[in-house]
Amino acid sequence: MASTLAQTFAEFATGLADKQVPDAVRDAAAWHVLDSIGVSIAGASPHEESGQAARRLAAKWRGEGATIFGINQKVRPELAALVNGSLAQALEMDDKHGSSLARPGSTVVPAVLAVAEERNASFRDVITAVTIGYEVMIRLGFVGGDRFLERGYHTSSLIGSFGAAAAVGRLVGATPQQIVDAMGICGTFASGIQESTRTGSTSKILHGGWGAHAGILAIDLAQSGITGPDSVFEGKFGFFQTHLTPVKGELDFAKAAAGFGSRWYLPETAYKPYPCCQLLHAFIEACKQLLVQFKRDGVSLDQITRISCQLAEPGLTLVTEPKERKKAPQTPHEARFSLMFGVASALVFGDVGLETFRADRLGNQRVLKLASLVEASVDPDSDYPAHCPAILEIEAAGKTYRSHVPHHPGCPEAPLSKDDVLDKFARNSGWLFGSGTREVGAEIAATPERDTMRAIVKRLGEAGVTVLSGATA
Repeated sequence: MASTLAQTFAEFATGLADKQVPDAVRDAAAWHVLDSIGVSIAGASPHEESGQAARRLAAKWRGEGATIFGINQKVRPELAALVNGSLAQALEMDDKHGSSLARPGSTVVPAVLAVAEERNASFRDVITAVTIGYEVMIRLGFVGGDRFLERGYHTSSLIGSFGAAAAVGRLVGATPQQIVDAMGICGTFASGIQESTRTGSTSKILHGGWGAHAGILAIDLAQSGITGPDSVFEGKFGFFQTHLTPVKGELDFAKAAAGFGSRWYLPETAYKPYPCCQLLHAFIEACKQLLVQFKRDGVSLDQITRISCQLAEPGLTLVTEPKERKKAPQTPHEARFSLMFGVASALVFGDVGLETFRADRLGNQRVLKLASLVEASVDPDSDYPAHCPAILEIEAAGKTYRSHVPHHPGCPEAPLSKDDVLDKFARNSGWLFGSGTREVGAEIAATPERDTMRAIVKRLGEAGVTVLSGATA
């Protein structure tokens, strides 16, 4: 009898030897761990809504187990994973794999780091577990593709728990059957709706945290004797059928089960340079390109009469509707998912950063004036979700300027270098580590695999203790 997909995942998770993971993949995993810690710290900033909420939760849930990054407070590991994963998604800078739409950095990594700290696991074990979780989550994303988004679901909480369960199962020494049971339990936990991106509410940031949290709980439950269906993925009432019925096209379970140990997807996962929906990233690059042309031609922003953007569905609807709210977002989270606000901000300020989406920027009249000119339509040639390309046309001073950016920054065709990742870590964590932030990041990325997770967390805590005490005073 052929193995189910859950059984294939479980055999991979328990059978993979450390030495079977190529050095390049292990190195990539270490850098994604660094990036994930950095984006969690960014979300923990006292200047952000998410950071303020995390501090209240840390005080309420205070305990032993694992650390909430940026706050240096311990709680139970499943709660640390919930908070760290949510902080990682709070500013929309967690990593993302292209065609699978998987975001393992805010699900797999927080789960693994929390359990690893509690158990004082080695960084070697962390890297192997993280690699397993990325590979499982990305492959599940291949089965669903962009159909979850089209239905209004979000992949982080839907498929994140499965990757987290595989990774944590490996870390704690679960048996293959226990991991299968945990995946069946994750099917029961699967959730996550996208309505918050239309309303500006912050509940969407919980999706990463919930995937991390649910994966840990599922392993705990399975090891305690709760069982789950091994047909959780293929079954008539399984995960994909219940969430995607009526299913459009064929579900590609074969691709999800193929290539374990020979085809590695983790290194293809994109770092996100901007704190907003990835669909906006290529448009930000396009704005930068056209600003160079404006300067060359002596064109001012006041001479712009039309701004046209083309991108693919279902992403187009996600970042453009409801139109009036997207043109004048009322909350930071709503602004992060506004194509109009993102393009206008990039044109006005020449770049997009952490400050772009804070409350004091939302009423900027120059930005709102340009945002009101932005219109969007479908790009029939887009290869989304493999990439998030942008076609931007701006009419100004009687001339039409056009930029086509086929690959969003951070993807394999337009990768961020290690220096870029360190720069991002410095931007995200500077509020905590001060002038030495980049060095802190470089040290974490170069952690010897023999070191323990507690030693890493201790170094982070010591590096940030002075700045942290001042920031929270």
